[in-house]
Amino acid sequence: MDSHIPVKSPALIDSLTPREREILRLAALRLGDKEIAQQLSLSPRTVQNHLHRAYEKLGVSNRIQASRLLSDHYSGESITMSPPAPITADRGVTEAAIKPLEDGKAPGGVLYRRYAALNEWRRPRKLGGSVLWLILLWALAWIVIALVGAGLINPVLESIDRLR
Repeated sequence: MDSHIPVKSPALIDSLTPREREILRLAALRLGDKEIAQQLSLSPRTVQNHLHRAYEKLGVSNRIQASRLLSDHYSGESITMSPPAPITADRGVTEAAIKPLEDGKAPGGVLYRRYAALNEWRRPRKLGGSVLWLILLWALAWIVIALVGAGLINPVLESIDRLR
């Protein structure tokens, strides 16, 4: 799995979009999808999609192979990924400094402080774009179903009366 992968064609690398190259570069630094997403102001799912498309274009199946392929292309020699960074308190979600309330006590406990440390990531998704259209289309579909159903009630009841 960690074996050297020769560059088959520079066209493979050239087929990557600038965003895919940028995400692969960050992935080679051993950043996770969430960390890459936070740095680039994307969702983690979007990062996964870019990585998947880049893997398909390069003919590889993981970050290690992709980073080796890119390093071979740009430097002519294989450069391994950086070693995993040690997990420290400054990585990930840590407790935030909370301002004390008027009575001098801090609100909440550990979970609240970690929630507060999320900053802009704790904001709910804005209603707009495709989500708004989806809600409107569902509402319209239910209104059409209700109108069709109301229009069919009288003929169905008349048919039942004729059968009796």
